[in-house]
Amino acid sequence: AAPTPPSTSLRQHMIAGSVAGMVEHTVMIPLDSVKTHVQASGGPSSLRVFRDLIRLRGPLFLWRGTGVTLLAVVPSHAAMFSAYEGVLLAGGRSEAVGARVAAVGFAAGAVSTLFHDLVMVPAETIKQRLQLGYYRDARHAARRMLGSGGGSLFRSLPTTLAMSVPYSSLMMASNESIRQGLNPEGEFSLPTFLAAGVVSGAAAAAATTPLDVVKTRLQIQGMRRAKTSTGELHSAPIKFKVRYRGFLDVVKHIYKTEGVGGFMRGMGPRMVQMGPSCALSWCAYESAKHMLKT
Repeated sequence: AAPTPPSTSLRQHMIAGSVAGMVEHTVMIPLDSVKTHVQASGGPSSLRVFRDLIRLRGPLFLWRGTGVTLLAVVPSHAAMFSAYEGVLLAGGRSEAVGARVAAVGFAAGAVSTLFHDLVMVPAETIKQRLQLGYYRDARHAARRMLGSGGGSLFRSLPTTLAMSVPYSSLMMASNESIRQGLNPEGEFSLPTFLAAGVVSGAAAAAATTPLDVVKTRLQIQGMRRAKTSTGELHSAPIKFKVRYRGFLDVVKHIYKTEGVGGFMRGMGPRMVQMGPSCALSWCAYESAKHMLKT
């Protein structure tokens, strides 16, 4: 069993978690933008979407929505990593071996996700609509959505939790197991955090892609890339209507119009995004926690 690491306080976990979230989302948001467009369009490949966005909107367009994401990332990741550490402590990770390591990581992933998604879902909804080119900025988007009742901000929450809980549970369970296999002494090791993060993040992303597609469709409600010709670029969508009321509406529509393959749309960019994203997040988190302890 790994030795018990030096204890860290709740404040240190919150600071380290916030740092991890900001690093992860700032670096990886271009891939997230491509994934959003692929899942919304139902057509072009990831590479074609990337080229079109650069050609038509310029490289900085790929970072659209970063501001609102970072505002939500600080409290959501602070809460998530604090809950994660709390569950690991309660589950006795330092004495755990084998299957128990995975089980404790699985439980930590499930609990921490609840804290994370309650804050992030409204921000994710605004971010994805900004990524498609709508609204001037996050404030404009929030004002228009709240003006119509605000239901759009949380409509995807049940589906997001249905996706995020298994994603985070699988990711953290495999992450803990891989870490113990590569570094049984539990010492600070960036190569270990990188390897475990890439493998666990990409695998969990692939397994939960169908639910991510449903979540994206709920958040964007049939919106496609905003066009200059319609006057929608950087403006509110014209004739917007709620297309999907819930999970089953989206599932039926995707299956009817795109078949089973529609549920796997965007899996490539999602894996490419989430593998390095997890690696960056864990490295930033563990590095920040290590510096705060010394």
